[in-house]
Amino acid sequence: MVPPANVTLRNDVLQAKWRTLTAESNHSALHGIYFNLSALVLFCTMDSMVKALGGTYGSFQLMLFRSAIAMLPVAVLIWRAGGLNIVRSNRPWLQAARVVVGFGSLLGFFYVFPRMPLVDAYAISFAAPLFMVALSVPLLGEPVGWRRWSAVGVGFAGVLIMLDPWGMEFHAISLILLAATFCYALSTILVRLASRHDHDVVSLFWFSLSASVVSFFGAIPEWIWPTPIDWLWLVLLGLLGGVAQVLITRAWRLAPAAVLAPFDYTSIVLAVLFGYLWFKEQPSPTVWYGLPLVIGSGLYVLHRERIRARARTSEPSS
Repeated sequence: MVPPANVTLRNDVLQAKWRTLTAESNHSALHGIYFNLSALVLFCTMDSMVKALGGTYGSFQLMLFRSAIAMLPVAVLIWRAGGLNIVRSNRPWLQAARVVVGFGSLLGFFYVFPRMPLVDAYAISFAAPLFMVALSVPLLGEPVGWRRWSAVGVGFAGVLIMLDPWGMEFHAISLILLAATFCYALSTILVRLASRHDHDVVSLFWFSLSASVVSFFGAIPEWIWPTPIDWLWLVLLGLLGGVAQVLITRAWRLAPAAVLAPFDYTSIVLAVLFGYLWFKEQPSPTVWYGLPLVIGSGLYVLHRERIRARARTSEPSS
């Protein structure tokens, strides 16, 4: 029996929509990886500026510029999305938890960076991928296969080699940095969880607004009026952080946390470069021993995602 023409047409339309959605999802993880890598470059540049300016300005004052100026790219996104109605959250308590945890991470990092060698700080903060992979299982219900666990493990082994825990002088503020790292990992998971219910702009808007208000009152007791050139640096710091936050939030929506986690390791390259050129920090020889493992773990996950994307694309549509 031949189906009616309208039924055939409807099926063709549904299949076309299905193929379109499939094509988009096939490469979403890859796009998430690219957004993530771009954000890491901007964040590392911003962190170096925080370290450079931290000897003059307090943590809350730096956080104020980071959060307030970051509202500019967020405002552009709100305008493109259709107005302030977009920032209304469907899960306000989830957004509130993300704000609190994210602010704790930001405060910890901004306090530590001016007081610790950049490479050492980054090396310790690379415990975040392990936290993210572990938290993504109970909080997100995302499957984590043995290949991803292996990639994270190999990358973390490279970090341990670079850290040289048997020969490196222990910093008392390392515990603060470790706590900030855990908050960063948990904040990442909460953003991805919130993305199931809210637009990306919601998380960006409420975090930037809340951090700006709290940082403003925290900065008042230790406020130092910036010099003209420092105004430029502080505004640039905020813009870099704002654009990077937009990119990383988009990445967390597009790709599972376990896929993005190993790529956090690759920012050690910029940390070594900025630390040497900007602050004359000499990385230990062990950094060069562990670096290939760190970079290799991220490249391996990227290779696996390319294979999976091609495999899904080649699957028949019927």
